[in-house]
Amino acid sequence: MVTIIILAGGQSLRMGQDKAMMRGGVTRIQAVANRCGAERIITLCGDKKRASMFAGEVWPDPENCSTLAEVVEWAFSQVSGDIQWIPCDAFELDERGLTALLDAGGGVPCDSAGIRQPLLANCPDGWGMSPSNGAVSSLFSTLKTLDFGPLNGQMENANLPENEVSQGSQVDR
Repeated sequence: MVTIIILAGGQSLRMGQDKAMMRGGVTRIQAVANRCGAERIITLCGDKKRASMFAGEVWPDPENCSTLAEVVEWAFSQVSGDIQWIPCDAFELDERGLTALLDAGGGVPCDSAGIRQPLLANCPDGWGMSPSNGAVSSLFSTLKTLDFGPLNGQMENANLPENEVSQGSQVDR
C-alpha cells in the first residue's frame, strides 16, 4: 500500500501567500494522486487551526514537533508501507511525474538543476529513515538519487514569488 503525504504546514513568508492554496494547491495534488491510484492520502496541515482548510485525512503537527524534520520523522513513524512525500508547492507535478516517483522503488528525485529534492522522496516499505541532523535532507540521505530526465522539471518546488510567476505559464494546460 502506498501512502501519499502532502506537506502543507503553513503560509510561506517568502511567497507572500499560502502555497497550499496556490495553483490548485493541495486539492490539485490530491486529484493527481487519486488518478495515479493512491490508496491513502494524508495532508500534514501544520497548526491544528489549519485542519479545516483541507479535505480528506488531515493531520495537524504534534505539539512536541518544532521543525519540519521533526514532523517528517513523526509522520514516517505513524505510517506503514510505501510512502510518497509531496510538498504543496510541487506546482509542476502531474500524473507522469508522480507515476515515475511511485514506480521508482525508492529514492529522492533531482530537479532540472540536478539538485536532490528530499520533500519528494519515495520511501519503500521496510526502508529505515536516517538519523536527523536537523535538516530534512539528512533523513533521506540513504535513498538513491533519481534522475527522470525530461520529467526532472516536475520535481521542482517554489519558494519565491518569481518561481510562481515564471512557472505559471508552463503549468496552465
